[in-house]
Amino acid sequence: MVEITILGSGSSGNSIAIKHDDNVLLIDAGFSGVEMARRLERAAIDVSMVTAILISHEHDDHIQGARILAKRLGNISAYANSLTTERLRMVKKAPETMNIFANGSPFSIGSFSVDAFSVCHDAVDPVGFIIRCENKKIGIATDLGHAGKMVPLKLRDSHLIVLESNHDGELLKQSNRPPHLQHRIRGRRGHLSNDSAAELLPELIGPLTKYLILAHISDDCNNNDLIKKVMGSKLKDIGREDVNVIIAQQHEISKTVLI
Repeated sequence: MVEITILGSGSSGNSIAIKHDDNVLLIDAGFSGVEMARRLERAAIDVSMVTAILISHEHDDHIQGARILAKRLGNISAYANSLTTERLRMVKKAPETMNIFANGSPFSIGSFSVDAFSVCHDAVDPVGFIIRCENKKIGIATDLGHAGKMVPLKLRDSHLIVLESNHDGELLKQSNRPPHLQHRIRGRRGHLSNDSAAELLPELIGPLTKYLILAHISDDCNNNDLIKKVMGSKLKDIGREDVNVIIAQQHEISKTVLI
């Protein structure tokens, strides 16, 4: 079995743990080193099981704990594409052992096969990930303002999908956020709204899809009831009310999912 735990997701920190046997692959490490260790413990994951860290992009809420966690674990490898690695080194936040991957060229980390693909976000070269293990497919696409053709192509028919559902359009308009920040969030290189995420579901949900995890939820411009309503309606429209919908939280880990 492959175990997936969202250790936290939102503007204050993001990290996903994927466990197979006694090996754990981290997707981002956006909390402090101490908090990363605390959240792994809450998920019943021994920190020594972490064998590598995949980095999606250079924003602090995705890399805050990467350098110190990698060092504490004996300088385990972190993986990022060349532009992200360059930016991390420039600001002195890169883990000591960096492995550079090319977007669109699958590679292996132990029993995990990884395929990184480009997404639209305001970072130097942000990516989503397809992780394969034991014939299971996990699709991850958060921090993107526009799906384009690549996201549906890559995530289609994953056993488990992690998809951004950042904000409700009306709540964003009514918020105290300044106009320039609202524009950035709504833009093609910002964050997906509930409605935009829901519109993708007919293209993403396939016969194998069992779990849909909504992530990077705004604390003040979204709420769980709105997300459940929008996603539930779309899943009903496509005849897939059997899909298990999970809403990832910022301040607590999610329930571990086994696929």
